[in-house]
Amino acid sequence: MEDNKLIRKQIRRASNTTALPLLIYIALYILFISFMPQLITKPLQSLGIGLTDRSEIFIKYLLIYFVILPLGMLSLRLTQRKDKDIRLAHGFRKPEKSIGWCLKWIIIAIGASTMLAAVPTLIATVLQLILDTSASPTQNLFTIQTMSVIAVPKWIGATFPTLIFAPIIEELLFRGLIFPHNRKLGELFAIIISGVFFGLWHQNLPQIFVTATFGMFSAFLYLRTKSIYPSIIAHFLNNSIAVLRDFLASRINTDGFSVDPVHALLDNLGPILLFLLYSFVMGSVIVMGLVFFIIELVKKKELKFERSELDLPLCQKLLVYFTSPLTLTVTLYLIIIAILNTVNGYYWFLN
Repeated sequence: MEDNKLIRKQIRRASNTTALPLLIYIALYILFISFMPQLITKPLQSLGIGLTDRSEIFIKYLLIYFVILPLGMLSLRLTQRKDKDIRLAHGFRKPEKSIGWCLKWIIIAIGASTMLAAVPTLIATVLQLILDTSASPTQNLFTIQTMSVIAVPKWIGATFPTLIFAPIIEELLFRGLIFPHNRKLGELFAIIISGVFFGLWHQNLPQIFVTATFGMFSAFLYLRTKSIYPSIIAHFLNNSIAVLRDFLASRINTDGFSVDPVHALLDNLGPILLFLLYSFVMGSVIVMGLVFFIIELVKKKELKFERSELDLPLCQKLLVYFTSPLTLTVTLYLIIIAILNTVNGYYWFLN
């Protein structure tokens, strides 16, 4: 009985420490949103300068990825400064697996997350239709009447946060720090925790399940290669696919389909064919990923994980982990915000 209490205490300690950087992120993000008008937009307004919506969102990403998340990562690192196994520098090494091996598992990761994307997206759409809301993230952050405007170029605002900032900074936090911090609780357990927190971090129902799945595969890549580079590349490719999908979809003008479907189809034939080609390629990736994963399940070689010395069943360990005070607070907050973001759209709290 005494050993059981000690095990639970160790799990809760690891859990609360893991939740700390996310709690710091939540607190600093709320402060940033609350004080951005006073610190940035209003001083610029007094000078006759305004920010476009895209510029404001880009500033938000800059602060998240280069100020808020690094502070959270620092907090986790400081609490674990005595643990020599947790060093970001440990991940910056040549992968211990071949390029072909990494590519196979990247295809599995992207295929699995893409396949799972349809169900939560459908659920979110139904919720929006029932509640008569829209989850468009393009609402105005702030309304400013200005003489001139600072505008971040569209290609920068659309690509830098998604294709550069996120793959590097997020992988360093969730795979470089959170995963090894929980590895002492068991390799499979650490993979699950890394994925779950990565999914919750996105704060949107359609994304939670998809990104959680991808996050688990990314942690698996990090575990087997002992390098952060394959995870960053997989993250970059996964986000690139999403950017490409949105770009191709935006090239199709749907306004005329309800009036003259045949003429609208002919006008949009090129973009539609490109989108169909994209869909075919992604369908092939899903099938390839599924085949590769089934082969790996049969072989079982790569899917054997070291167990923890903390001898508790996985489900019981997860229950103890997610009922720890800080973790429970962070988890409930992120789930509630994900529901509100999905139903009402981002920045609903500013309306």
